[in-house]
Amino acid sequence: MSLDAGKIDLGRKGVKRADRDFAVAWARSYGKGRVLYNGLGHVPGVWERPDIQKMWIGMVQWAMGQVPGDATPRANPDR
Repeated sequence: MSLDAGKIDLGRKGVKRADRDFAVAWARSYGKGRVLYNGLGHVPGVWERPDIQKMWIGMVQWAMGQVPGDATPRANPDR
């Protein structure tokens, strides 16, 4: 999941992604483990959304090795 770079001020101080790929959620394998990041959920209303709850449950299940999933890094994956 990534942000729409067309809505980001790329000239703003601290914005350093020349490839315009701003991930807000990602997962990857790390050694024998799995790592995930989710930048969503900064406001209370997000936690009440069934789609966000489903995503978090799936992410935790994947991180625990309970469900399969491909975490091969790739830039701007097809949607």
